[in-house]
Amino acid sequence: MKGKLVLLIIVFISLNCISQHKYKTFTAHKSIIDAIHINDEIIKGRTAFFEKQAEVKPLMFQKTKVRISELNRLSNNLSKYIESIQEEVNTEMILYELLEKDIYKTTLFKNNGKLTLKGKKLKVKIDSLYDCSVKINVHQLSQLENFYNDNFKTSATYYEYEKEINYFEYLFYDKSNYGMMMAMNYLLLDVKTFQLLYYGTVMSY
Repeated sequence: MKGKLVLLIIVFISLNCISQHKYKTFTAHKSIIDAIHINDEIIKGRTAFFEKQAEVKPLMFQKTKVRISELNRLSNNLSKYIESIQEEVNTEMILYELLEKDIYKTTLFKNNGKLTLKGKKLKVKIDSLYDCSVKINVHQLSQLENFYNDNFKTSATYYEYEKEINYFEYLFYDKSNYGMMMAMNYLLLDVKTFQLLYYGTVMSY
């Protein structure tokens, strides 16, 4: 009887730990997705407001309109590509732990650690956004420069326990399905955040 009681307690604790893990997993994922959706709505509002301003004073905002248009085009292009990869990998199945162990990893990385075709396309899109970010930062504002260097500069070097690693090794340091999904979510959020940061700076001038 005592043995059964101990077994029941162990099973209860195990189930409780699993449910807590699931709760935290779903909560973290939901929080970042909510943040992405909120940023999307704010971007739409800022874009509509800026376009009205540009209509009223076309000469004043002509160059800025071109820059914002290019930033939004490349940002949206990268965002859609990230979302298409996530749909292909199947976010819901990742959350329910129903996918093979390395399915996300093999989508972006080869066995030798180099990028797959999809991984290379992701890099090209990030690089395009980075180049655009540098070009449109005509006033060389440090808050913009720091952001795109920290988040979109794929040529940057990082260190892990004194070992030199590249941008993608740093971005996807956790190569589990859940870890890579969340890293993609954070990258997506970074893209939206930069769009808003740029709007905030140009509208303050």
